[in-house]
This record gives sequence, C-alpha cells and structure tokens, in this order.
Amino acid sequence: MKLKFILLFLGASTLAFAQKTITMKVKENTRPCVGVAPMDCMQVKEGNAKQWSNFYSTIEGFDYQPGYEYILKVIRTKREGNVPADASSYTYRLKKLVSKKQVKTINTTYLNKKMVLTQMNGKNISNGKVYLTIDSAKNAIYGKSGCNRFNAGYQLNGNQIQTDLLMGTLMACDAESMQLEQDFKTAIEKKNFEIHTEKNAVHFKDRKTKKIILAFTIPTENELWTFIDGKKWKLIQMENVGKDYGKANLQFDVKSKKVSGNSGCNNFFGSFNATADQITFSALAGTKMACIDKDAASTETKMRNYLSEATLRFDVAEQTLNFYKDDKLVMMFAIQ
Repeated sequence: MKLKFILLFLGASTLAFAQKTITMKVKENTRPCVGVAPMDCMQVKEGNAKQWSNFYSTIEGFDYQPGYEYILKVIRTKREGNVPADASSYTYRLKKLVSKKQVKTINTTYLNKKMVLTQMNGKNISNGKVYLTIDSAKNAIYGKSGCNRFNAGYQLNGNQIQTDLLMGTLMACDAESMQLEQDFKTAIEKKNFEIHTEKNAVHFKDRKTKKIILAFTIPTENELWTFIDGKKWKLIQMENVGKDYGKANLQFDVKSKKVSGNSGCNNFFGSFNATADQITFSALAGTKMACIDKDAASTETKMRNYLSEATLRFDVAEQTLNFYKDDKLVMMFAIQ
C-alpha cells in the first residue's frame, strides 16, 4: 500500500513538473511561415517576451479569430517519449481566456504581390520597367529598378515602412532606363513611408507631408493572363545567358489550361496550373527527334528539366515573361 502511494505521488509530481501555466499574448493577424509545409502562423508573445514569434502548434480549446488581440492563460505540457522531428516539444491547452479585444487592422493585402510603378514624385510612369514585391516571409523587398534587379530589407510597423539600402546587379542599359533607375533608388532607398491602399493601387506617402512619392498598381490575375494568353514567347535568356536559342518557345492557351511550344529541337505540349505568381507544368509530352545540333540539345535538356513537373515563380515585366526557381531567374521569354 505504501509503495503504491509513493508511485502515485511520483507520477503526480512528474506530471506537475512537465506542466506549466504560462501567459500568452496572441496578435490580431497571422503571418506566412514554413513548418512541415507552408502555412499561416499565429503571432505570440510568451511570458515577458518583447518580440512576436511564430507559433507553429495549436492551443486545445482556443478558437482564434483574426482581428482580435488575446491574452490567454495556457497550460503547456512537455511531450513524453520520442517526439517526431516535425512536432512541437510541447502541447498547449487553454486554461483561461483573460481578454479578447478587437483591433483595427491595417490592410496588408499588398504584401507578397507584384506591384508595378505608375507614378514617381508626381510624374506618370507607364513603361512597366520598375516593379517590386514586399515579401513578408523573407522580410525583403525585391524587383527591378529600371535596368537592374534589386533587393533590400525593410521594417514594417502598421502602415509605416522603413526601407534599407538597395543591393542589386550592375548591368548597363539605355540612358532613359538608367535615369529612371537612379530616380527610383533616390526616391525609395533608406526612406520612411506611410503605405495607403485603394483597390489595386498602393501609395507610398511621405510621413510628414502626406504627399504621394511612389504609386504602384497590382496587376490582377486576369489582366496578367490576358496579356500572356495566345502569344508565342521566344526564349531569349537561360541561366543568365542571353542569346539566340533558335526555335525554343512557349505558348499558352489559358481557357483550356494547355501549354505548347518547342524546347530547342522537339515540339512539346502539356498542361499547367497557376496561382497569382506560381505555375506548375505537368503531363508534358512531345516529339522525339534526335538533336544533331549540340546547342539545341543542351537548350532542350535544360528547358525540359525546368518545365517537367516543376513549380516555378513567374512574372511579366515590360515585354518579357520570366520564370524563377529558388528566386533565381532561370528563363526569360520575349514576344515573338
């Protein structure tokens, strides 16, 4: 009997040691994150933490609603035994909902979308040579500044953004593009703005004067694919090498979700699925002629590898259709 009591006491003590009641603050919005797969994470502060952090687990008994800031009492329990590599070391269970306060949310729908410059310091820009994406997952701004590609860090606080120094490629272009690039870098680099949105328009305003310094438009998916659809896109650059790639081309039929073209030697056809900025090619088939020309054979091998069962990021800039793998430009096509 005494031994049984000791065992029960030890078991209860072990459980109590493995459990801890913590205070957790939950932010009014989630953030894209990557756990086992891409997902949206709640933003939390545990205890006296000063910074928000991604919360990759769940809280049993807690019904999260975006737009509300919460303070919770949560029972955190350490998992026993072998914990899978993709699982949290703890489980969480709601003990008490201390407070739930509705928060006026800032429109951040412009994040992670391509934005094309349409106005700078009151001057209309219509050539599409300057565009950017504010990537919330990578905490980076990247795009094209007129001639060269660029990237920069940023800090976002509500509707206020502070940009860092721009880093980029160092290609030379025509005088007009180079001047546009210089003006854009001067306007955006190491500056503080207020961001205001209206439908598909995004305005970067001077925080003091409220004057619009930079105005961008977010192309809709329909506008993008209307421009791509039906045109023959000729390969002009692959893996940073620009040259004549012969017959290599792409053509899309948006209505039927079909793609066809020539990979340098052989014709091919297949299907595709696309989101706002990602595309996946599948079920590619084609002719099987022997490629006597070594350059054409090399082009075909590389192009088919990129298009075969792969998901690539894409965008349209000026008159080119560009494909990226791991944020590296791998193929560029121009209207033939």
